[in-house]
Parts: sequence; C-alpha cells; structure tokens
Amino acid sequence: MGSAAVLVVTFLVVAVTLALHQAGVIRSLTGPSWNRIVPIYNFVTTIVFYAAMLGAVLLFAARGGMRGVWSRLGLVRPPFWVLPLMIPFAVALQLLTGVISSMLSPLLGGMSNPQGCDISSGFGTDPLLGVLAIAVIAPVVEEITFRGFIYGGLRTRMGVTWAVVISSAVFAVAHSLSVGGSIVLLAPSLFIAGVALALVYERTRSLYPGIALHASFNAVAVALIFLTSTAANCR
Repeated sequence: MGSAAVLVVTFLVVAVTLALHQAGVIRSLTGPSWNRIVPIYNFVTTIVFYAAMLGAVLLFAARGGMRGVWSRLGLVRPPFWVLPLMIPFAVALQLLTGVISSMLSPLLGGMSNPQGCDISSGFGTDPLLGVLAIAVIAPVVEEITFRGFIYGGLRTRMGVTWAVVISSAVFAVAHSLSVGGSIVLLAPSLFIAGVALALVYERTRSLYPGIALHASFNAVAVALIFLTSTAANCR
C-alpha cells in the first residue's frame, strides 16, 4: 500500500472516530464500567488523530525523500543550556495567558474556558492517560506541525515576522475551534503561546526547547485542572 493510501485510510479512521465523539456516542453511555472506558477511548482518539496529523506532515515534508526530513523539520540538537529554562518559562507563560483569559471572560458575559471541562471529563478517572495525551503526545506532534512544518515553510517564503504571526494565528484558531469554537476567549492567549513557541524555535533553531516548553505548559494546565476538580463545575 502506497503512502497516499495509508494516509487516506488513517484519515478515514480519524473521521469516523471524531464523528462518534462529536455525536456523543461515548458520552451518552452511563455507569461505572463505561466511565472507566472513556479515558481509554479519548486516549486512543488522541493517538489516532495525532498519527494522522504527523502522517500528513511527513507526506508533504518528505516529498524529496525521507533522508534528512527530521532535521529539516527542526529535530536537531539544541543548546543544552536552553532546556532547563523552559520550565520556569512555561509557568510564566501559563500565568500570562491565564490573566488574559480572566480579563476577557467578564467582557464575554462570564464565558469560561471549555478546555478544562473537556480534559477533566475526558480523563477524570485516569489522569495519567490525560497527562500522556496532553503533555507528551500533543506537544511533540504539534511542534513538528506548527513550528517545524508550518512556521519553517512560511519563514523561507516571507521572513520571520509574518511567519510568526501566521503560524501563531493558525495555531490559535485550530485549538480554539477544536474545543467548541470559543475563539474570542481562547485565541488571544493561544496566539501569544504560539508566538512564544515560534520565537523559541527561531532563537534555538531546534524544536526540542519548544517541545519542552509546550509540554511543561500543558502539564501545568493539566495539573491545575485535576487539582482544582474542574469536572465538578462542568455541566
């Protein structure tokens, strides 16, 4: 089977899985047994979705051959002094984006961030799977996609400034729409996060610091969601 056929099959699996998710098939099931299955279902959905995303990136990035494709996407050795800085940087970025969302919420009639409810309800009975999905799998694939592939491609065509702006906007819109379309509340914070990640990549010329920053940023968010029992406030 050719690479195009593999990609088509993968996307069909993703489409069916996400359609079932959006239709509420899993959410409509009740009882303790089903509650234990929901985190596994969401974890598998995450793997399938990001596998399809990574497959699409590789299909385009490797049109000239797989040789050197990972380095072209930014997976090269970074300056090691950068990596320890990513944890405090992630905490600061989390605080900044949280303040922005808190300032916007009253202006939008008290709108709340739907991501917390999605994560807590989707992985509430198995937080470890939530951490693996959101703080490990997602950062790796998203950095390869949004910074290595999209930002890297734009940078060669239109320079750093526009590449940062456009790739960050795509990053913000994609994430906002994926959690219920609350784009007015979420997009500004996510855009700033995207800018920070793009600039880290531009400065270090490696995706690894951005992956560390993204993973730490998501890990802080997931920890806060589970520690504050966000699910109790979700309806």
